[in-house]
Amino acid sequence: MNVSVIFVNYNTSQLTQDAIQSVYQKTKGITVEVIVVDNASVDNSVEAIKTAFPEVTLIANKKNVGFGRANNIGMQVAKGDYFFLLNTDAYLINNAIEILFNFMEEKENASVGIAGGHMFRENGNNCISSANFPNYKLFVKGSFWKHFYKKTFYINEVPKAVQPRESNPYQVDYVSGADFFIRRSVIDEIGGFNKRFFLYYEETELCLRLTRKIKDSKIMIVPNAHVVHIGQGSDTAGVKSRKFKMIFLKSKATYFSIQNGIMAGLFVYITGLINIYYHKQ
Repeated sequence: MNVSVIFVNYNTSQLTQDAIQSVYQKTKGITVEVIVVDNASVDNSVEAIKTAFPEVTLIANKKNVGFGRANNIGMQVAKGDYFFLLNTDAYLINNAIEILFNFMEEKENASVGIAGGHMFRENGNNCISSANFPNYKLFVKGSFWKHFYKKTFYINEVPKAVQPRESNPYQVDYVSGADFFIRRSVIDEIGGFNKRFFLYYEETELCLRLTRKIKDSKIMIVPNAHVVHIGQGSDTAGVKSRKFKMIFLKSKATYFSIQNGIMAGLFVYITGLINIYYHKQ
């Protein structure tokens, strides 16, 4: 099996079916399997997906275990040499999986552990496909905590953004978890998603771990692999709620504690709490 395509579904029955259909319609030239891990949906997802796609491997969790853990479950049963983790609110608009597979199979790309395609919104605008690792020095520079550090620690830091390109593949710090193409061998060597993350930052931490544990490893964007990412398919309103802001903050603080140490994570968490509870939304 060349590629195992893994979806984590949470109350996105129709979106998931559309995404699966795009995989079957657009993928040519390689062997793929589709795995859906359902996080205790209450919208009849399991039954609907089973009926529409009986060939799909469907795992029904009894509770919502989060994005990273659910993907870990899918990867444990997957048979592919590569895993393609695709959001349920995303779909292919060309033969993206074969393009990513062929790129990774090239000898000169043997050091590439993770890749992603070029993502678009439904209106054709560019969507965030990748980014730089979060910068703690920049966080300090823009917060009260700068008074606890010497100016030389942060003064020269400036924001940097990844500019999407439409031609040759290019190296990035991390790839969006919405279309995350990873070698099985990488998962075997460094493990799956960190179970400390329920949602958000899990792909960032995994990419960071790859660069720290496997010398000279690379993470790349392959621009001619095209994916549409609708965005927030499982909860369009909930992401603005205090509950989701707290989930995001906890993941952000956890990531910074891993990248920069416990005190960094604590400072990020305290700052986030102040913003959530004391600043006007």
